[in-house]
Amino acid sequence: MKGSTLPSDKLSVVVRVDVDGEQIQIAATGRVTALSLQGLYPVVQRTKSLGGGLGVEMDLTEATVDADALQQLQVFAELHEVPVRFQNNNVTALPTREFQTASRAA
Repeated sequence: MKGSTLPSDKLSVVVRVDVDGEQIQIAATGRVTALSLQGLYPVVQRTKSLGGGLGVEMDLTEATVDADALQQLQVFAELHEVPVRFQNNNVTALPTREFQTASRAA
């Protein structure tokens, strides 16, 4: 529909490096599914390898995370030591792992 403001299901990723060069953030918007994770993982791996030891964080606060993708994401983030930031209302159940940080809606 023309002029629709519904969020896209297509996953979009932006890699940001902070001014001081201490942190790299991979920010995703759209919908994170088990299938789209297969495209996101290589982006994380390449970013980590090019980052020269800088910290890498996945920011999914603007994305919708499917429940089936959540468990896969938890395992990946723990294995590869990549913190993941979620927003409370974009997943059905938040992981209880230490790597996960949840932002609170204002």
